[in-house]
Amino acid sequence: MTNINQFWTKPNVLNYFRKPTKAEIKFGHGALHYRDFEFEKCFDENGNLKLKVRASDDGLLYYYSGIEFSMSRKSEAHTM
Repeated sequence: MTNINQFWTKPNVLNYFRKPTKAEIKFGHGALHYRDFEFEKCFDENGNLKLKVRASDDGLLYYYSGIEFSMSRKSEAHTM
């Protein structure tokens, strides 16, 4: 588990990704979608990195792109 204290330099944002929805695939946008979230919001109250988050504006699940998908999909989803 990655902790906020393990970062030597703290970036402004962390990159997350999601799979396309069925509607996006039907429309022709079938690639992975990436999104940046503010660095501080990507950690829980204990300082651990949130591997799976649900965006509050679109309601879709995003997975942290710095770790293998098979590990992040099993983690608990947090709303951001």
